[in-house]
Amino acid sequence: MTTTSDTTTTSILTFLPTGIYALSIPTCATWNQTGITVAGNSNGNSGSDLASLINPVDIFVDNNYTLYIADRDNNRIVRYHTNDTIGTVVAGNSTPGDSPSELNAPKGIAVDQYGAIIVADSSNYRIQRFPLGSTVGTTLAINSTTNILGQVRDLHINVNNDIFVTDSDYSHVIKYYPNNGVGVILAGNYGSGSAANQLSNPYGNFVDGNETLYVADYGSNRVQMYLTGATSGTTVASLTGSSGSSLTQLNGPIAVVVDNNG
Repeated sequence: MTTTSDTTTTSILTFLPTGIYALSIPTCATWNQTGITVAGNSNGNSGSDLASLINPVDIFVDNNYTLYIADRDNNRIVRYHTNDTIGTVVAGNSTPGDSPSELNAPKGIAVDQYGAIIVADSSNYRIQRFPLGSTVGTTLAINSTTNILGQVRDLHINVNNDIFVTDSDYSHVIKYYPNNGVGVILAGNYGSGSAANQLSNPYGNFVDGNETLYVADYGSNRVQMYLTGATSGTTVASLTGSSGSSLTQLNGPIAVVVDNNG
């Protein structure tokens, strides 16, 4: 696996709009049908020791192939370097809580270019940032009268440190700019539903280098695409929205990733 990025030059600086860790996947790529366990118990047993996980729900892999896991029911973020069999807790202390050193059912994770860990602390209805080497977090955004935030089920960042989260409770996708705890709704402005300008209990999101947004719309059994600035999405997978097992249908999609081939 290799990494690639497109560079845009201005008179002031150069930045990488395709994201920090953009994968280049050949169109002819194939995968082995037998998986290799790289974290947790290969026998599927759950646990709270550092060789075990309980209901992990999100992962992040950096350019060094270091693996970060949102270990939801252990209320922690665990890091595995390549070939590690024992994880290291880098956020949360396994006890559910809302102190700066605690998490409650984290469901999204990303690592920025400074090594800080960004966590969707879902059952605390907040987004936490843990600086490199610190297990004490600071709150970037939290549910309030000016920033309604429910269960966050996915989280991504770009090189500008903008944060994109999916809020399943309120059926929308939100963007947070740096140093601003009030988000901007990118998709799902018009309540829960299956119309083009609605989402229904969305889970995963993905933003490409053009800031085109893709959403795994769990409740509507479809994947929606939103061009930059659009308030209505275009269905790009499961056009009928009906659940099923045929190759033209989806059944409760929970994640979406778009490779460099689109």
